[in-house]
Amino acid sequence: MLIQMVETELEKRKQWGTYKGGFRGQSHFFGYEGRCGLPTNFDSTYCYALGYGAATILQSGKTGLISSVGNLCAPVEEWTVGGTALSSLMDVERRHGMHQR
Repeated sequence: MLIQMVETELEKRKQWGTYKGGFRGQSHFFGYEGRCGLPTNFDSTYCYALGYGAATILQSGKTGLISSVGNLCAPVEEWTVGGTALSSLMDVERRHGMHQR
């Protein structure tokens, strides 16, 4: 997501004529090293939105839903907060082409 944000910003700067370089982002998975830092502003805003969604689901008396936040590559004002049915996240296990019980 960071790479996409940088690409978007650099594209704007190219259109303004303030950037003439090239950018080819390369992602890397850091495992535990990537999770050991303090929360970022994104982390805080994302978790706040999840909590807000969970509270709204509870207050409306809905069950079987998990709070979800979408459109995360957009500015925070354009994020979508809602509920996703837990059943849509489940699948019957198959082994050797047969469903398991």
